[in-house]
Amino acid sequence: MRGANIVAWLLAPAMLAALVALNPLSRPTYLMGDFRAFYCAGAVIAQNANPYLEEPLRGCEREAGPPQEPRFLAPVALPAPLPPYALLLFVPFALLPFPVAAALYGALLIAAMSAATVLFARVTGASSVLLNVAFAAITATVTYYVGQPVPLVFLALAAAALFARGGAWTAAGACAVAASIEPHVALPALAAMLVALPRTRVPIAICGVVLGLAGVLAVGLPAGIAYVRDVVPAHALANAYEWQFSLTSLLTSLGVAAPVAVGCGEVMFAAMVTAGIVVARRLCAMTGDAAVLVIVPPAFAVFGGVHVHFQQLAVAFPAIVYVMVRYRHVRALAASGLAFAMIPWNVMGSTVLAGLSPLLAGTFGALTIGRRAGLVLAVSAACIGFSLLGLALTGLGPATIDFVPKSYPPNSLAELSWGDFSRAALMRPSVMMQWLRLPTLAGLACGLLAIARAAYATRVAADGARSARPAADAASPAVMVAP
Repeated sequence: MRGANIVAWLLAPAMLAALVALNPLSRPTYLMGDFRAFYCAGAVIAQNANPYLEEPLRGCEREAGPPQEPRFLAPVALPAPLPPYALLLFVPFALLPFPVAAALYGALLIAAMSAATVLFARVTGASSVLLNVAFAAITATVTYYVGQPVPLVFLALAAAALFARGGAWTAAGACAVAASIEPHVALPALAAMLVALPRTRVPIAICGVVLGLAGVLAVGLPAGIAYVRDVVPAHALANAYEWQFSLTSLLTSLGVAAPVAVGCGEVMFAAMVTAGIVVARRLCAMTGDAAVLVIVPPAFAVFGGVHVHFQQLAVAFPAIVYVMVRYRHVRALAASGLAFAMIPWNVMGSTVLAGLSPLLAGTFGALTIGRRAGLVLAVSAACIGFSLLGLALTGLGPATIDFVPKSYPPNSLAELSWGDFSRAALMRPSVMMQWLRLPTLAGLACGLLAIARAAYATRVAADGARSARPAADAASPAVMVAP
């Protein structure tokens, strides 16, 4: 058991090391590519300038290395669309040389994700081995490697869930507000807490005001207002063409105009948040566990919507694991869905890491629903990998596109150049790229269905439905449940 724990904790760091080895730092690379934008936004704030404009953001990104950013990104500014208060986090990093800042930030992400995994194990009742296997592929490839702040959001949400379970309402509200580093991920949890946990309302309001004032002090009132009025809508339109898992991205890849696609995504986001809150309240009433009000609504909110990347999909995993551990009648559905949703197929399928997809899916299945199911999931994952090869060989993969940049005014929003680049190079409307969405979306849908079935079952399964932390039983492998 101790050996399994060690291997599980090393999974994501080992995969990150493999990715770095496959993409040497001696040539242009996207290692810490997203962090480069955040780092430069912090540098711009330190210069008392606007971090949302083309310049000086683009100039900083071009000169910040090593490592050198990919050449195709040099003509455009990679936006830093986080709220002003969130960008304050990156000001201290911006005072350091980029390589040093990137190394320290990477260590922070690993530490935050490790802590979040420990806390989510307590929230869900699952073992850290199981959660590490579920988080590993996404965490290593599209979080650690590119430098997304998602682990900080996960840590805040995990802490909020535990505080809510214990009735520490002020701490729960403060942690949930801290998760608004990525507002659309934290908003569903905040909405559920405001609706169902009245004693969190004042702490949430106070913490929200404090963060808002901090943002205004950082960038000034005009830039703070412009963030809400101009940057958020512009970013939604610019990223409408980027390949991702939102309804907006799916519609634009099918030829729907971006404004219409964004509107549809907003409607779906509102509907899924509402559904998540309804299901969470039902589960809370059944279990007496307020933690579900924090972890369930974000799980529903990342299905569809306007802007959903792989790293954000992982916010749904704790809620799926929560019902998988507690309710036998949805265990197979939840585990099978999560086994497919946890693999970033567009990344794993394009490198030698593709061989890890069957191993991860099969291991997860074996840990949760038995060895035979694990073998079926491993074979299914391998078939998906081979299908990508077949589509590529038959010419159904994405076409190579040469992006021809324009001249962009220094005082224009960074989304102007980024939107041109995204529309020209990132949409990739091919059979292969459309197919790559299906395993993930189908897996996530199965996980959400399992949560809903657990909440609305006509009978309560015998796994301790009213216990915040269920005991292991004959149907649960020992490694699945936290000791």
